[in-house]
Amino acid sequence: MAKLYSYLSFDNAKESMDYYKEVFGATLLKRNPMDENMAKEWGMPTDNLENTTIHGGFVVLGNTIFCSDRFGEGEAFSSSVTLMLDFNSEDAEEVEALDKLYKAVTESGVEIIDPLEEKFWGGKMGIIKDKYGLLWMFHAQPYSKLV
Repeated sequence: MAKLYSYLSFDNAKESMDYYKEVFGATLLKRNPMDENMAKEWGMPTDNLENTTIHGGFVVLGNTIFCSDRFGEGEAFSSSVTLMLDFNSEDAEEVEALDKLYKAVTESGVEIIDPLEEKFWGGKMGIIKDKYGLLWMFHAQPYSKLV
């Protein structure tokens, strides 16, 4: 069965991956820098290739996010791009993980768009904008009511 993954493009994916490791507690997957042949084919400079990322990824609380450099193409993130981390509010361990991650992320100096708090639908939600302009929605809902 096919899986759907987020794929993000950054000005510097290597730096971004380190940021998510430090702030979000992400674990890093393999990062592939551009090789010299590919750089020549794309008309890119061949110096400093070790800091480029043609493909990489990281994992936040079991969720894989893939990424690469923009290589001068594409646009920065806008408010139309939001990643949602969803937690089961009926599972105490998941609620604890949500609260711990939200606290760590907000203490890093991100912009809080909507503070994490209980909402009228019986869930909990908070939204932040990270240093790259990417919106993250932290959300908990009772999974027993999804069906």
